[in-house]
Amino acid sequence: MIRPVLYVDLPGIIYSIDRRARSRQHEFANFVCWLDPVEHRVSLPPILRNIFPVNPASRTWICEDHWRILGFAQVRERPSRITWDISYLASMAHRSVSSDEVLLALLEYMLEIASGHSILRIFAKVEDEVPELELFQKAGFQRYARQLTYVFEPGSAQGDFNPPTLRRWNRHFAWGLHQLYRAVTPQRVQMAEMIDSSDELAKLYVGSLHPLPPALSRGDETYVCDVGVRLGAWLRLCRGHGSAPHQLSLMVHPEHAELADSLLRFGTRRLMEGGVRPIYCQVREYESSVINALRSGGYEYVSTRAMLVRHIALLATNPRSVPALEQRVVYGVKGLGTVNSRQSYEVIE
Repeated sequence: MIRPVLYVDLPGIIYSIDRRARSRQHEFANFVCWLDPVEHRVSLPPILRNIFPVNPASRTWICEDHWRILGFAQVRERPSRITWDISYLASMAHRSVSSDEVLLALLEYMLEIASGHSILRIFAKVEDEVPELELFQKAGFQRYARQLTYVFEPGSAQGDFNPPTLRRWNRHFAWGLHQLYRAVTPQRVQMAEMIDSSDELAKLYVGSLHPLPPALSRGDETYVCDVGVRLGAWLRLCRGHGSAPHQLSLMVHPEHAELADSLLRFGTRRLMEGGVRPIYCQVREYESSVINALRSGGYEYVSTRAMLVRHIALLATNPRSVPALEQRVVYGVKGLGTVNSRQSYEVIE
C-alpha cells in the first residue's frame, strides 16, 4: 500500500541513517534520488508551506506492507506551482519485495497524483548509467541533459585575477537573466524545461525578485555582470551553515566566456571569507566555459547525474485551448533521451 505522510523530513532522516550505515559497510536503503548537502536549502515560499497540508511545498509518500516501510518518495513544488522535483526516491534494503517493484510502484503512484493536482512536469536527477534508469524509462521519463558536480577543497591554490564589475541582484534583471538562460541553454533543454516566464526563472534561480534583508538572506549573495546590451554572466553565492558546505552557481554567456574564470575566483574568495569549508558547484554538461574555469580554478570533479523530465497529460476544457503540438517529442540525448514521449489531451465539451 502507498499512502501520504505529513512528516516531510522522514526521507532526509533515513538518508542520514543510510550514509552512517554505509560508512560501516552496511546498507539501510537504496537511494535512487536524493538531495545533495547544498540542495537542502528552503526556497522562499514560506517554510510554513511545508508544515500545513494546504498547498504544501513538499509531498511525501511511503510504500508499506503490514506497517513495514518498503520504500518512499518525496517531491518538492517549484514556484510555478505546476512543476515538481523528485527530491527523494528509495527502497528499503533487506525486504521480501524486490527494489525495482517498489520503486516503479512509487513512480507510477506519483504520476497519478500529479495529474490530479494540475502538475504538468516532474523532474528528477539520477546518477548516470545506474540500472534504475530503466525504471524511469518505463514510467515515461526522458533524459535531456547531464549535471556535473565539482568541489573546491580549502587549501587549493588560486592565482591572481582582476575581478569584473558586478551589480547586486535587482528584480529589473529578471528579463536579462531569462535571455542569458536562453543564450546558454540548448533548444532541447529549453523544450524539456519549458520556462517561458522571466519571473518564474528568477524565482527558480535566485529565490526572490526583490533583494532580501540580511536576516532573511542568510548571507547569500547574487550578482550579475552587465555588459551593456545584455547580461554577460550571473553568479550566486550561498554560504553554508553548520555542517553544510558553501555553494557557488555560475552562468556565463557564450560570447563572454572570458568572464567565467574571474567570476569563479571572485566567488570562491568571497565564500571563503565567510568561513573555510568546501564549495560545491553544479554545472550542466553543455556549459563548457564554466567547466573549463572550474578545472583551472582548483575544483575537482565529483559526480555526474542524468537530468530527467516527465510531461504529464494536459486536460483541456475547450477544443480551441488544445495547443498544436507534435504527438512525439524526442530531446535527442543518447540513451534514455531517445525514448519517445507522448503528450495526450482529453477534451471536455
